[in-house]
Amino acid sequence: MKWTLRKRLWLDGMMTVLILLEFAYQLTGNTLHELIGIALFLLFIGHAALNWRWFPALFKGRYNGIRLASLTVNLLLLADALLLMMSGLLNSNLLFAWFGVQSEWLPHEIHSASANGFLILMAVHLGLHWKMVMAETLPRHHPQQRWLTLLPILALALAAYGIYAMLERKLLLKLIAYYSFDHWDFEASIAGFFFQYIAIVGLYTALAHYGLRFALQRRKRER
Repeated sequence: MKWTLRKRLWLDGMMTVLILLEFAYQLTGNTLHELIGIALFLLFIGHAALNWRWFPALFKGRYNGIRLASLTVNLLLLADALLLMMSGLLNSNLLFAWFGVQSEWLPHEIHSASANGFLILMAVHLGLHWKMVMAETLPRHHPQQRWLTLLPILALALAAYGIYAMLERKLLLKLIAYYSFDHWDFEASIAGFFFQYIAIVGLYTALAHYGLRFALQRRKRER
């Protein structure tokens, strides 16, 4: 049975939810964190398998600036995913507990940096395909289509909060492996914690989406 685009989007949405859960390490605990990581690994392979046509298409057609930028994002995302999986594997408590050896083969800061890098690259990847996502989830002439006029305002508000969330979660410091995981504040709102990461995803999704729109409009004017 062939998978429709909508089913693929459901799979990608599931991956996004699990990625957000992975950032709540001190809430989920190590065992659940690693099990979710395994599930993400399998879903990532499934995502690549369902989009296998992308790989042979790399050697076809001409490359302009937009296509080259998209390819760069995808390759960086793939490389970061491999680093994230490898660093998680080498620091796995579940795996090395069977052998009774020390599991910290790599600093946790590297795993944290790759995780936060993956979050940003995933959001950029989503933003580059956002038009397709909206076309599939909200078809033309849908009764709710009129609400799309508010989308730029909502995107701006979410992006603005995303900037604050980046500073609050010290994302830039984690990207350079300055330190690894957060110290969980059990008195803080769990919903607020996840919403901050959703806002960060929204920030980079909006930047990629509207950046792509600007590039396409500029290319039209130059023709």
